[in-house]
Amino acid sequence: MTHFSRLLDTCDAIGHLAKELGLGLLEAEDDRLDGRTVRVQGRSMRNFCSCSYLGLELDPRLIEGAIDATRRFGTQFAVSRAFLSAPQYSELEALLAEITGGPTLVLPSTTLANAAALPALVDECDAVVLDQQVHMSVQSVMPTLERIGIHVERVRHDRLDELEARIGTLQAEYRRVWFLTDGVFSMHGDLAPLEGLRWLLERYPSLHLYIDDAHGMSWTGHRGRGQALEVLKNRDRVIVALSLNKAFGAGGAALVFPDEAMLSRVRHTSAPTNFTGPLQPPMLGAAVASARLHTTPELGRMQHDLLLRIEYANHRASDLGIPLLHRETPVPIRFIGLGPQSSSIAMAGHLRDCGLLASCALFPAVPPRESGIRFTVTRHHELEDIDALLETVADFLPEALAVGGVDRAEVDRVFGLKPAPI
Repeated sequence: MTHFSRLLDTCDAIGHLAKELGLGLLEAEDDRLDGRTVRVQGRSMRNFCSCSYLGLELDPRLIEGAIDATRRFGTQFAVSRAFLSAPQYSELEALLAEITGGPTLVLPSTTLANAAALPALVDECDAVVLDQQVHMSVQSVMPTLERIGIHVERVRHDRLDELEARIGTLQAEYRRVWFLTDGVFSMHGDLAPLEGLRWLLERYPSLHLYIDDAHGMSWTGHRGRGQALEVLKNRDRVIVALSLNKAFGAGGAALVFPDEAMLSRVRHTSAPTNFTGPLQPPMLGAAVASARLHTTPELGRMQHDLLLRIEYANHRASDLGIPLLHRETPVPIRFIGLGPQSSSIAMAGHLRDCGLLASCALFPAVPPRESGIRFTVTRHHELEDIDALLETVADFLPEALAVGGVDRAEVDRVFGLKPAPI
């Protein structure tokens, strides 16, 4: 049996286990959603799994945008964009270009955006280096690149010293060196070292960046343009993928390019732009409404409301002695490191029993001995919701660690945390 087959068997087994334990493959049973709670297995639970960080999925303007577009254009526009684009595409891409400051191409999902951009832009004269924790939707494109003869390798997460060493070696043989990374990492909620990457761009003319900033869109940056576009002012050699799902509140994705020529190349040559169905009218309508909101001062007030909740969660976790990773980072994705998978399963089950729904992060999303509880903070949450989650975690933490046969010192060592206060 190959390594890949064994990996698939392991993923299949974990999927069955998660479903059996009621920790994954769940279904919402609500007749109506409010963003704060969700009904699962007959119980109303406070929802800490949503990536709609600003709560825009329930904003009346986005809902009306979807309804109006559906009434005017129907539920679908069943034509490839290679031949004919649906109404509102041009308006949406113009609004996004205004928000992001660069030529912008809309695609149906971030996964398809990554699959469209990378094979169209990277060629046999280039080398590709990945951060080992870059999103799976980026990593899944690598077999395609390798099949066409492109050199691909990985460096350890957040190690700019390793990246610089590889650039120095690879640029002697390859025309361009592409570094692929996330802007906001989707599991631990840590940020890409963008200031360091900006310095490397200035030092190495061969370096090009491809940044999947799906989790950075809307909740941060001027007009919600995200972490990467906010920090990297000179983007001559930078491409950024953004999600119009998640905090943006609609559906689809956007690629932001340095120039129109690069956009045209992806639009004209990629399979997802030519042979995949388009973003459909309801989501185009919602996306246009969201983009319009992003150009108003109201977005800044929403960002501030969310930031207050994130900072509150970080401070409470610190006060309660919870092993929260990157506790100084103001990001809506939060990760509580627990170590062994049995500890995380025990904690997730206890939270569920207490009416609190958070994600149990298990292999292969994380290494087997580095599992934990991933939760998200949104504008739907009240401070009392955050208190309920974190106080429950703190109370059950010793028991959860005992299930896994580890103590707090071992958890701190595994995740590189400062020792817990005595």
